[in-house]
Amino acid sequence: MKQCPKCHQSVDDLSSFCNNCGYDFRSSSNGFGQTPPPYEERYPADNAFDACGPEGKSRGVAALLAILLGGLGAQYFYLGRVSAGIISIIITICTCGLWEIVTLIQGIMMFCMTNAQFRQKYVTTTSSFPVF
Repeated sequence: MKQCPKCHQSVDDLSSFCNNCGYDFRSSSNGFGQTPPPYEERYPADNAFDACGPEGKSRGVAALLAILLGGLGAQYFYLGRVSAGIISIIITICTCGLWEIVTLIQGIMMFCMTNAQFRQKYVTTTSSFPVF
C-alpha cells in the first residue's frame, strides 16, 4: 500500500490513480527530478502565524497589527510597504481616527483568508496601497 501525497489516503501499490481525489501517480517523478509539492502543501492555510512564503511574513501578525495599530499603518510597515503606512497615518489624521474602523475590518479579513490569498493580496502584489 502507498499513500496519496494529495489526500493522504492509502492506495494499492499497482494503482495509477487515487480513488479518493483522483491524483495521478504516473505524473509524479521520483529521485532528483521530483517536482516540489504545491504551494498549499508547503505553507498550510490553517495556521495564521506560520511564515507565509519565502518572505517570512505571517498573516496572523499582520492581522493583529491591523486590528490593534491599524490607524498607524503598522501592518503596512510590517509588510514592507512604507508608503502605504505613511498614507494610512495621513488618512487617520484627516478622518479624525475613522480610518481605524477600515483597518479593523481589514485585520479581520486577514484572519479569514488563507495564507496563499494573503500572500497574493498583500505580500507579492504590485499595488502600493492594498486595502481589501
